[in-house]
Amino acid sequence: MDEAAFQARAEALAANVADQEWVDLSPGSALLVPDWLRPGEDLALMQSLFTRLSWEQPSIRMFGRSHPIPRRHAFVADPGITYRWSGLAQVGQPWPVELFRIRQRLAKAGFCFNSVLANHYRGGEDSMGWHADDERELGDHPVIATLSLGEPRRLSFKRRSGEGRLALSLGKGSLLLTSGAVQHHWLHQVAKSRRQLGERVSLTFRMFPS
Repeated sequence: MDEAAFQARAEALAANVADQEWVDLSPGSALLVPDWLRPGEDLALMQSLFTRLSWEQPSIRMFGRSHPIPRRHAFVADPGITYRWSGLAQVGQPWPVELFRIRQRLAKAGFCFNSVLANHYRGGEDSMGWHADDERELGDHPVIATLSLGEPRRLSFKRRSGEGRLALSLGKGSLLLTSGAVQHHWLHQVAKSRRQLGERVSLTFRMFPS
């Protein structure tokens, strides 16, 4: 999906939401919709996913040693889809009805996804290091939709060239749409925090081309 098509579909998705913000991640683009879910809807969804999904904390090898990832996660996808990263191969779990309804809502604006990676940050000690959602299986221009539930956390971006940085606070029920060019030119992370933080679940919707 090119930038023009992405921006048109993003505006259609947020057409009935008063509060929205375009984020400068040039040459890509991103739209933040702080209140995409209704008040309280995010917490109900988060609690439901805690019981409906099978969560795990796998280990990956770094510098010759095995380390558990600093969070829990669960992968949901259409049949036949496997997510490969850092030496892991994850087969998707079936779609809970709540996630399927969100998928349909996104699809009405032209954002078609066939998988979602759920990350559970149990507190400030849980984190995600610098990376881009640019796995080869996602295609050349992967659009990502990130839905945040629970405790607000800061999502930081930095250019791959090192020339610029910015940070966004992703509050409960917020939706962040990022175009494919963002993944090519920027890295992002959820850093550890020394503050006492509550639980957060991040849902990143992705499309694995057939």
